[in-house]
Amino acid sequence: MADTVQYYMERMVPELEELEKKGYFSDVEIKSIVKKRTNFEYAMNRRIAKKIDFLRSIEYEINLEALRKKRKKRITVIDGKVGTSEYSINRRIFHLFKRATNKFKGDLSLWIQYIEFAKKNDAQNILSGIFAQAIQFHPNKPSLWILASSWEFEDNANMGAARLLLQRGLRLNPDQTSLWHEYFRLELLYVEKIKARRRILGIDEKSEEQQKGDMEIDDEEEQKDDNMIQLPKITGEDLNNDSDAVNQLKEKTADALKEGMNPILQGLLATIVYKNAIAAHPDNLDFRTAFIDIYRTFTDTEKGCDLVYDSIRQDMNDNPHARTYLATRHLFTKPNDANNESKYISITNPSFVVALKASVDEFNLSVKELCVPLMWQLYLEFLIQWRKLISEENLKLYLTKLLQRTFTSCQKKDCLSEEIYKLWIDLLVDQDEITQAQSKAKEATKKYPHCPALWLARISLAQKEDGNDQPQMILFKQALENLPSSYDLWASYDDFLQRLSEENTLTSEEVNDLYLDACQRVTYLLPSVMTATEERNHIKDLILSNYIKWSADVCGIEAARMAYKKVIQSMYPTIQFYKTCLEVENTYGQGGQDGQNKVEYLFEMAVRMENSKEDTYLSYLSYLYSQKKFQKANTIYWKASKEVLDKATFDLRFQDIKNGTVFNVFAL
Repeated sequence: MADTVQYYMERMVPELEELEKKGYFSDVEIKSIVKKRTNFEYAMNRRIAKKIDFLRSIEYEINLEALRKKRKKRITVIDGKVGTSEYSINRRIFHLFKRATNKFKGDLSLWIQYIEFAKKNDAQNILSGIFAQAIQFHPNKPSLWILASSWEFEDNANMGAARLLLQRGLRLNPDQTSLWHEYFRLELLYVEKIKARRRILGIDEKSEEQQKGDMEIDDEEEQKDDNMIQLPKITGEDLNNDSDAVNQLKEKTADALKEGMNPILQGLLATIVYKNAIAAHPDNLDFRTAFIDIYRTFTDTEKGCDLVYDSIRQDMNDNPHARTYLATRHLFTKPNDANNESKYISITNPSFVVALKASVDEFNLSVKELCVPLMWQLYLEFLIQWRKLISEENLKLYLTKLLQRTFTSCQKKDCLSEEIYKLWIDLLVDQDEITQAQSKAKEATKKYPHCPALWLARISLAQKEDGNDQPQMILFKQALENLPSSYDLWASYDDFLQRLSEENTLTSEEVNDLYLDACQRVTYLLPSVMTATEERNHIKDLILSNYIKWSADVCGIEAARMAYKKVIQSMYPTIQFYKTCLEVENTYGQGGQDGQNKVEYLFEMAVRMENSKEDTYLSYLSYLYSQKKFQKANTIYWKASKEVLDKATFDLRFQDIKNGTVFNVFAL
């Protein structure tokens, strides 16, 4: 390794001497540079190379070059010859990048940094080789193909090479949608560039029309001026007899020069790319709509957008989301008016009403041809969305009436799904039609008794009768019988019990009985009913833990202790429950010997759990050390050392406790 380092350092001698001779760095600074580079070389040539060593060396050289450039500007008297000092540091940076990428060929981020540095320094000759090597090692990374193509098109103005790179990338990665989109964008950029050049040269159709108009005006002005000699008009016969060049210009060639007749300028290549793309991804709606978004960033692309719309209609006519996209397209801004803020027409625009009516008409046709619940749901969501955004009273009333008719039509077609019922109930509530909303919620829960959202909507609409909450209590009972596995329902029921206690609607004894009943029900939920054991434990943690918190807050610490002992003895709590109990003891406990005994009892029960043994034991030991119970701590440590899986790690963490690092003992 020393020989390699010496070899690299000896190669630096001429450039370092010139840097000192030019006055960029002093003798002391040159020695510092040598020392730094030597250390970096030893680090980079170690047996097991690390990427960070190369990056640190590169960063140092970049900063060094920036300093050299600053000092060069301040130096007035300098040798006019361009020596190696002008490029030696950059050359070393490129050399370091090359060594790094040879060592870490699989690191894509390193290649990207290499490319970005070469671009920044305008190293066009080197970039070609860098891209070739990077793509050779990472042929399946679309970002590299896109970067290489962009460089060829933007920096080298080589459209052929840019197109070829993306074509090769697509042959190797036909499933990469980003490559298809970028190839499509490239063809549109090429056409846009040609159009811009034609406008600058004044040979586009608009410029020609304007020039013809100007010539006619000039002719009229000339004819009106009596002081000027009137030139004779050239007839077609004169032109045929006089100019051989015009005769040689064929009609097809003349038409091809016109922008409106040239298929390339009309986006033919982009159309071909799009057709090949959808052949590779025939069922991906988002993939197709992304082409519309690309089209909208260019001018005069209405025909291209229509082509995409037609292909979606033809290939995805049975897809509700596709039909929705086609219906809402009327509200899109024109491609040449699109901006980054919104793709929809402003509601203050006079054309908005016409566009909205067109969308509604197409939605009506869609639900007629594709009469499925999802199609109706998407239509209703569309109407609800715009109803919320619109503030004009007449238009808002129109959408409200339309929503009511649509819900009714959907019901007649027997297409009311759970989601549509929820939308209908929300609309009725928004219109303060509570009685109808209650009726609709009751109807919905009968049709879909296993939908938590519908039960929650019905419960929230239940009105108090005679100053009690019996209607809601009954509904909660029915809902939990149908859906014992719903976390949302149990969370809502817990909030309901808390509210009953806060409003003194029920006595603390009655609420306690309801909580105990709930605790027993969540304890004995059958795993076959649950989607997962973890979800069942979440429900248990919620109800059992909140029961203990409520007991401590309302009835005091002694009641909470009685409650958690009862739960521990018969309801098989999880580790989260013991954490809650310890937090309650920390918050409401009075300390003293009795309080310490209760905390130790909870820790003793918690360490019996199969999970989190190491953390639980460490919290227990930390608590014992905080109470200066060293003898008991030694006993617990001896017990823990036999049960933890990784004793070495456990001993290291326990040593921190002995050294004074205290864990949060009330957070297992």
